[in-house]
Amino acid sequence: MSLKGKNLGKRTLSGAILGIVIVGSVLWGPWPAAVVFTLVTVGAITELMELALKRNPQIKPNYFLTIGLAGGWVTGVALNPAPLMLLVGLLFVPAIFAVEVFRKSSHTLENGAFSSLALLYVALPMALLMLIGGGTSEWQPARVLVVVFTVWVNDIFAYLVGCSIGKHKMCPSISPKKSWEGLFGGLLFAVAFAMAAGYMMEGNIYLWGGLGVVVALAGVVGDLLESKIKREADVKDSGNLIPGHGGMLDRFDALLLAVPFAYVYMLICAL
Repeated sequence: MSLKGKNLGKRTLSGAILGIVIVGSVLWGPWPAAVVFTLVTVGAITELMELALKRNPQIKPNYFLTIGLAGGWVTGVALNPAPLMLLVGLLFVPAIFAVEVFRKSSHTLENGAFSSLALLYVALPMALLMLIGGGTSEWQPARVLVVVFTVWVNDIFAYLVGCSIGKHKMCPSISPKKSWEGLFGGLLFAVAFAMAAGYMMEGNIYLWGGLGVVVALAGVVGDLLESKIKREADVKDSGNLIPGHGGMLDRFDALLLAVPFAYVYMLICAL
């Protein structure tokens, strides 16, 4: 696989703009970060629901309630960055099913289950990013950016290495372009970046390197998961919002699965 014909110009430009928005909002403060993460949440949940409808048109997830609760969850954690807010957010799941009782639908279980899944799959990681950063009480942008950049470094170098020298397919039935060479290339650079970030923050570079491993591997699985969802829905991209990348779900699929594992790892290792 080579880089020829991959339209890297459009992909790089749109990725750079998106990166500037994410990084700029995180550096600006917790409220701008919360706004951007909420917008990402809304976009990704909307695309996920559209994919669900393509798979099964009979499923009618509660758009407005799910999106409202998701945005409230991210904002709530920004206001009160405590693990208790995560438990409060979990109350949204029974609330969704309670509302389903009064909706005119013959697929109550499926509707409630998918709306709940959207909350846990998309909104929870965004809320955890705010928790990693400390919310409005003690905002630490470096911690958030290390996680985000580690995901991006892994993604970029897995793509470049895979396109350049990738020969051994990893999961051809799900994502034919992914290779084992790309996996290890991305992992190597992700770990190196995480260790460098740990060194700059005067932390234990080996523990930060471990974070790189956790984030990179979870990110790859997150990417494969979204690829499988799209394949089952028979679509190439989850949306067309980001030129060269597709939709929000396409761009943040790796981050969505990586953040929960990163949060637990950072909690255990006291990073």
